[in-house]
Amino acid sequence: MSSLRNAVKRVTHKERSQPRARQHLGILEKKKDYKKRAIDYHRKQDHLKNLRGKAQSRNPDEFYMSMHNSQLDFNGNHRQTEEARRKEFEHVIGPDAIKMMKEQDLNAVKLQLQKDQKRMEKLHSSLHMVGGADNDDLSGKKRKHTVFVDDEKELDEFDAAKHFGTLPELAGRAFNRPRVEKIMQQQKKALLREGDDDYYDDESEDDRARSKRKEAKAEKEEIRQKRIIRKAAKAQARAYREMEELKERREKMKLVESHLETEKLQRGKGKKRKVKAAEDGKPAVYRWNRIRKK
Repeated sequence: MSSLRNAVKRVTHKERSQPRARQHLGILEKKKDYKKRAIDYHRKQDHLKNLRGKAQSRNPDEFYMSMHNSQLDFNGNHRQTEEARRKEFEHVIGPDAIKMMKEQDLNAVKLQLQKDQKRMEKLHSSLHMVGGADNDDLSGKKRKHTVFVDDEKELDEFDAAKHFGTLPELAGRAFNRPRVEKIMQQQKKALLREGDDDYYDDESEDDRARSKRKEAKAEKEEIRQKRIIRKAAKAQARAYREMEELKERREKMKLVESHLETEKLQRGKGKKRKVKAAEDGKPAVYRWNRIRKK
């Protein structure tokens, strides 16, 4: 009988579709879809109800020590602070390992400071510091050019251009300050080069060709000198930039070194008290009690 019942054609039950007038609302929701949506809705409502009950029954004076070591994230969840995680890490690996790591960090900072200092001294010896912020030494003090005179009359009549043997427009420079004699020589050479053109008509063709060859050679030499000067200027600019970067890094490394030195002293023995709080990125200042040594 079962095989005969399966052979008989049955009515095909089709799911009801969304009416044409409501097709703009999307697919027609079935019971299984509604059930999932209802379960999710009631779950959220129960959670909100539970939170409201906790908020109403909360004690405003409630306090736990772990509140110092936790904070809320963007999602409202409690997370450990960086300080709490660091302390937990130190507790796990032990104080001896922490001390060794701090010593290695301090030694690495000191080594880097020594390297930077040697590099700065090398650059400072090879560069001529030019005006403005660059016109200082490795200690950060401004360099000055002091001229000594015998009396106040000579001081009143002192002329920097005359003293340095240069033009008044160039007296304020700390570099590229040619003397008057050198400037006059350059002008004479330029006048002679221009005056040679007036004698071309009286010279022979061989002399003219020789003069042209000399001029072409002089032009090539001038172009080569300009190229050398341009390369030297670029190299000098790179060196100055490196010098400034080394100065900035030296200040940062000194600050890191002071922090590590303070932490090292704090881990030592002896009673101490804070004299000055940390400010502007600098570590706090402590003073230790004197210990009488026999």
